[in-house]
Order: sequence, then structure tokens, then C-alpha cells
Amino acid sequence: MKNIILTIGITILKFFANLIYYIIKIFPIKNKIVMITRQSNTPTLDFKLLMEKIKNVDTSIKVEVLCNKVESNALYSSGILYKIKYIFYILKIMYNLATSKVCVVDGYCIPVCILKHKKNLKIIQIWHASGAVKKFGYQVLDKEAGSDSKIARLMCMHKNYDYIIAPSETTKDIFSEAFNTSKDKIVKLGLPRLEYIANSKYDKSEEIFKEYPKLREKKNILYIPTFRKNNNFNAVEKILECKLDEKKYNLIINLHPLDTTPVPEEYLVSKKYSSYDLIKIADYIITDYSALSIEASVLNKPIFVFLPDLNEFEEKTGLNINLKEELPSFAFENLSQIIDRIKRKEYNTKEIKEYKEKYIEIDENNTIKDLTQFILEIYKKGDKGDNKKNKKSTSRFSKEKYFF
Repeated sequence: MKNIILTIGITILKFFANLIYYIIKIFPIKNKIVMITRQSNTPTLDFKLLMEKIKNVDTSIKVEVLCNKVESNALYSSGILYKIKYIFYILKIMYNLATSKVCVVDGYCIPVCILKHKKNLKIIQIWHASGAVKKFGYQVLDKEAGSDSKIARLMCMHKNYDYIIAPSETTKDIFSEAFNTSKDKIVKLGLPRLEYIANSKYDKSEEIFKEYPKLREKKNILYIPTFRKNNNFNAVEKILECKLDEKKYNLIINLHPLDTTPVPEEYLVSKKYSSYDLIKIADYIITDYSALSIEASVLNKPIFVFLPDLNEFEEKTGLNINLKEELPSFAFENLSQIIDRIKRKEYNTKEIKEYKEKYIEIDENNTIKDLTQFILEIYKKGDKGDNKKNKKSTSRFSKEKYFF
């Protein structure tokens, strides 16, 4: 009975949303690109880099960025004012979708997926990670870490995308499954953050060292654990138990934005520096199931993966990458083993290079330019068509470079 009521409720909600959107679509299309994220309440690094590049190329194009970090239970736990504010935010998304030529999104966005858009609107999914170590989307339906399959399909999860970017053939296969989409929609491009990591132009190391002189004096170990929803695993407690030799090493702890675990001040660096800034000053990086291991691999530094709950994680969520097989010199279930490897310098950096080459096949030094060029080509093209037609009409693109 509960499922029937929920199904009816979602169906009615979608009907009225599309009815309102039908009216909003009366507004004319403008010279505009809209970018939508739920990852942050401010423009993400990828969106900032894209905005800057688009404006440099064509000042006539308006770029509207809509940001609203929404937790899964926010609408249920928050007060009436928050709900009203959120409704107006959804209407703002609708208006911008109706009046834009291109929409760039980096995650699941309900209006993008459930609404019937104008034929001219092109939707590009860039996702918020350069790969997927852990399974997500349609890969985890009906699992503890995923969505209910009936609700996901009712809410049209990850529908309406014209293009999805992926930096490698392997990632293309993963994304095709996770987004439940055909592989011919997937374009061989990378996130702007890859160029930010690889290019010295964006290096803030000297700025960080000036603010934190101790980080210049010793080797830096950066610990960036994945956020574990509904999990009692205390990442901070684990790393502090190892009792590093603080005469030789600095420890920097950078938790996921949703992780509220207290961290001693001495191990923190200002939040104005992103994890992509910190990996540049790190001599050793420790993470786990995060795609950061893929992104940081462009620096060819020792990247250790700490897998204390590997069996449980595989059961509840699942993994796309067998980290123990692909990074045997860097993957351990015991953190003390990682610290011991760091002390002894016992690891094979050739593994990092091979890992990078498998998951990032594009030129990481040109991801901002290449993705911007692709977006602008789609923007100028304007009409909707199948992907074969799109490939032919993207005349300035090399098929070998941009399409798998």
C-alpha cells in the first residue's frame, strides 16, 4: 500500500512539474549556458574553470551557475521556510533550463531528469569525479548504498543526457552501466580539475608553505578518506593510532565535506585550499575508495589505498576497480602496513603510471580547453539529433580524439 501511494504521489508530482514547465517554456531561449550542481553551495572548481574559459572565448554567452548542496534527508528534516526556498530554487532551475541552449550538470538533478525539455536544449553530464572506484547509480539499485529501483525509475534517474564525459575506455564502460545509457553517448573528455592538478599554472604550493612553514620542513602525508554514510568507521581515529614519527613527517587530514568527525587543529589546513591543492604539496597520499586515487595519479606520486572494510564495502556498495590487483604495492587493509611502506620506501611507482594510463587516456594538460570547445560546439549547433548526426556535425572535432 505504501509503495502504491508513493508511486501515485511521484506520478502526480511529475505531472504538475511538467505542467508548470510547459508554461515556463514560453520564455525564449537566450545566449546562455546553465550549470547545475548539488555538490556545493558555491560553484565547484570544475564549473569555475569552465566559466572562466567560456568567458575568455566568447563574452556574448551568459553562464548561469546554480548551486544548492542538498542532503538526502534535508527536505524531510528541515522546516517550512527551507521547503519554500527549495521550491523557488527548483523553479529557478526550470526557468534556466527553458531559456538555455546547453545545460552542464555534475550529478543527478531531478528537474533535468524528469522534465520534457525543448528540442534545442543539450544536456551534458560531466559527473563530479574522474572515474568510479566504487559502484553508483544503476549499479547499486536496491543495495544499502543505493536507491530503491522503483523510485529511481519513477524519478527518471540519470535520464535526458545527450552526452556524458569519460576520460578512458574503461571509465566509459563503467559510466554506461552506472548511468544506464548507451555507450555512444559517452564522449572522450576529462574534467577541468585534471588540468588544474597537472598544470603548474594553478599550483598554490608556495602560498600554502608561506602560511604553514612547517609543511616545507618535513615530508607530508596527506590523508583523504572517503565519506562513509551510516558507518561507524572513524578515519581520524585510525590514522592517529599509527603514531607517526613527527620528527620526519607532517600529517595533513582532509575529510570529506559531509564528514563532521572532529580533527585536531594541528592536522588541518585552511578550507580555502582544496584537496587538489593539497595533493601537490603531499609527498605521500592515503585515500581509499575515492576517485581521488585516479585524479592524483597524474602527479605520479605514491598513492596508498587504505581498505580496512573491504569485504563489507564490496557487499554493501561494490567496486568497479580491484584495487589490490591494480595497485598491489599500495593497497592494504592495515594502515600500519602503509606507514611501514612509507618509512621503507617499498613501493613500485610504475603501478601508479599504469593505473593512470588505464583510467586517464586523454591529455590531462588540456582538459579545460577541450571540454570548453566541446560545450561551445554543442552550443553553436543548437538542434537536437542522434549521436551519429552529432558526430558528423561536430566538424572541428577529431572523432579519434573525442569519441570512443
